[in-house]
Amino acid sequence: MGAAGRPGLPRHRLAVHLTAQSPGWVAPAIDVFETGWREQQQAREEAAATARTAVDRDAERAKAYVAGVWERTGAGPTWTELGDALGWAPALRERIIRTLAREGVLSYSPEPRSLAVAGGAGGVEG
Repeated sequence: MGAAGRPGLPRHRLAVHLTAQSPGWVAPAIDVFETGWREQQQAREEAAATARTAVDRDAERAKAYVAGVWERTGAGPTWTELGDALGWAPALRERIIRTLAREGVLSYSPEPRSLAVAGGAGGVEG
């Protein structure tokens, strides 16, 4: 986590400082760094909003799917299997599953196939 709770800010400040101190660089280079930084921040915010929407929409479906896999196989699904079943983009699966775990919907441990319904059989809080 960066300064003021914002990821990437120290790197951004360093880039601005180096740009200002470098004799061969001109002021527009600062604009390029700042534009890139803003685009990264916007992309992170959009990913968080998309994940939040998926969590709100799919929490019950995720519980049902995970419980069904445990019932059929005696082990939890992989994160990829859950994401495929619910149609989540690969880039968002980890964020969504971790959010579901933080909210007490699912649980997991470092062990393979430990994904479980929180409070149910087969999982340790992650």
